[in-house]
Amino acid sequence: MIYLAPLQGFTDYVYRDSFAKVFNTVDAYFIPYISVKNNKVPNKYIREILPENNTQNRVVPQILAKDAAEFELLENDLADHGYSEFNLNLGCPYPMVTNRGKGSGLLPFPEEIYKILDHFYSSAKGELSVKLRAGFKSADEIKDVIKVLNQFPLKEVILHARVAGQLYSGEIDENAFSYAADMLKHKLVYNGDVFSVEDYRYKQNKFQGVDTWMLGRGILMNPFLPHEIKGIQSTPKERFELLHTFHQTILKRYLEVMDNEGNALNKMKQFWIYFSYCFPNQRKVLKYIKKVRSLNKYGEIVKSAFYEISC
Repeated sequence: MIYLAPLQGFTDYVYRDSFAKVFNTVDAYFIPYISVKNNKVPNKYIREILPENNTQNRVVPQILAKDAAEFELLENDLADHGYSEFNLNLGCPYPMVTNRGKGSGLLPFPEEIYKILDHFYSSAKGELSVKLRAGFKSADEIKDVIKVLNQFPLKEVILHARVAGQLYSGEIDENAFSYAADMLKHKLVYNGDVFSVEDYRYKQNKFQGVDTWMLGRGILMNPFLPHEIKGIQSTPKERFELLHTFHQTILKRYLEVMDNEGNALNKMKQFWIYFSYCFPNQRKVLKYIKKVRSLNKYGEIVKSAFYEISC
């Protein structure tokens, strides 16, 4: 099983829908977190959770909350939109989130995590999973968190075995993941630094009880990674056609849903931060894309980049 990770600013509903239509190799799509502002759900999250924008077989919205009250508000709003499966974010490592006591900022306070889970299961509107880091400052924090998680019937636990301060750099703490695999009473999903089939095989051999993998940057950099992990063969021509279709599908959708061409172009520039890895001259292509100021010029650069991989 392969899940698409929730990455703010990248795996939005346009990306998720386009990926599902073109590649269709992911088993579950996680919506990047929604949170509360002034006791309500901000409008910027609404399009992300609308049912018509999330037609894949399994779509799981992620909740970012500092306490049970915020969680309940978000849970109720999502339930009103037809969702019956939720994911609690205990993993976001960025200071703008953790300084508010959210994401991995909750990991040093297992008693607060307990209150959120206890409140949810007192009148649950569906199933709940948790995505977390190994800790905020220390991987030892996961020990007390696991004791809390084991008290509730979670659907699964998704672990990115870094501490918050590492962000996405440094080594994965394999010992922390192994500890979680041994101590958790729940299904454990692996997340973090799977960028190739070789990475996947190494992790699969290392953690033999794991059968579900959440991929984020690996898919953004190589949309064929789920193909490759699942053993789905494709010719160079097929890969070229799928990549081109994927790009065109995303571009068309952003042009349809954004306020103007400039905003759509900015979204495409962001898309290319990772998509550029599909091209042999990755740095050169990304450099040109970043500098472009018009949609016409953008089209010329993209056409040239695709021409290079078609030859």
